[in-house]
Amino acid sequence: MKHLHTYIFIGLLACLFLTTGCGKKKANEDDGVPSKESVILSRIKQRADLVTTEVKVRKLAIYDSSKHEKFELKDPKTWKYGERKCIVPVEVTIRYGYDLREMDADDVKITDDSTAVVILLPEPKLIDSGYEAKVDEKAIVRMSSGMRDRISHEEVDRLMVKAYEVVKDDDFSLMVGDEIENNAKVIFESIVKNMGIKNATVVVHRKEEWKK
Repeated sequence: MKHLHTYIFIGLLACLFLTTGCGKKKANEDDGVPSKESVILSRIKQRADLVTTEVKVRKLAIYDSSKHEKFELKDPKTWKYGERKCIVPVEVTIRYGYDLREMDADDVKITDDSTAVVILLPEPKLIDSGYEAKVDEKAIVRMSSGMRDRISHEEVDRLMVKAYEVVKDDDFSLMVGDEIENNAKVIFESIVKNMGIKNATVVVHRKEEWKK
């Protein structure tokens, strides 16, 4: 009977030990202290639409009264003077970057030795675009030959809108892709450094390329 009581006592101690150990492990998981990865991600996502690169595109919007389709767009370097034309210079600004709201918990990784922070980025995209709506009248080259009336301000405005829409639809992100990514890296390095992680190298990758 004495031996039986001893076994029961030992069994109770074992159960108590296991319960206490599990409790500590659970406490470590749910102690409310966020991981460094989650903190980095949180600070990155605060920026939402991150603009890293700005592209300026200059074109000549041309009104030609001799053509059925009166609108034409040319690079200033290729322009040759002709008749019955109104030439309106247009400067379009396009800003590329990332929608950081597309990032999730698996997109920030810290190596086991804490020497590198790997950040997986979504595809770059057009974040914002616009054009200078005000045009200096002196900058507009008019050739009255063959034109009965001077082109109106409304027509000039329509030319500029058409030019803007054409340029905006062109994808320049491939041309400046490395710059978009490198500029993002500089911003992320600042975020990581401000968190006190000073000796880690920040590495950025496209999320789709990382999966391959």
